[in-house]
Amino acid sequence: MKKEILQVTQKLDIVENDLNSQTQELFFSRIEDVRESTVLITPPFRKGISLPPRIGRSVTARVVSDKVPYSFESTLLRYVSEQLPLWEISKPLEYNKIQLRSDVRLEIGLKASLEVLDSTDEKKIIKTLTRDLSAGGLQVVLPQLIPVGTVVKVNVCLLSDFVFETKGILVRLMPPMPPLDKPLAGIQFMEVNAATKKKIISFIFSKQAEKRLKEKEWFG
Repeated sequence: MKKEILQVTQKLDIVENDLNSQTQELFFSRIEDVRESTVLITPPFRKGISLPPRIGRSVTARVVSDKVPYSFESTLLRYVSEQLPLWEISKPLEYNKIQLRSDVRLEIGLKASLEVLDSTDEKKIIKTLTRDLSAGGLQVVLPQLIPVGTVVKVNVCLLSDFVFETKGILVRLMPPMPPLDKPLAGIQFMEVNAATKKKIISFIFSKQAEKRLKEKEWFG
């Protein structure tokens, strides 16, 4: 039996288009019940403001299921104003997987090490921290200067059970950013297979989702 994408207690991002500014705003909701043909969700809110429950309005939502992001379209069928106010929306007929861009960067400090790959016999390993990460490269604090163009073996611990290692090339040096007094280095990955790239992108998406959840101030 195929697993339901929508589950009780899942968080939803409700996408609201602002026609005046031509921008999108995210409102936040949670699934309270999944029925045969409808779904009950908490009224979408943002910064203490709830979306008005206009019956018949289109609802565009995003959800993460098994670490895979989906979007779907629905319709508000009914506003339930009982003990806990709820929106009853139509159950989606289809879901679209959201393609995550490999160039999306996540600001995050992760333990990393750089091994300089050159012709000398002496092994040179630099222990450092990342400043940001994408599927195509990363930015690190550089406690020891190495020149642009240097090829390094990059080792980064993303999760307790996932450490990835790849070759990279130092493509730029940047001045220190307070409060740090060390320069920053931009490193472009040279060898990342598709499976590892997918894991990195999923990690970035999940961390971004966690950050959004912390900002939502659920239920006061």
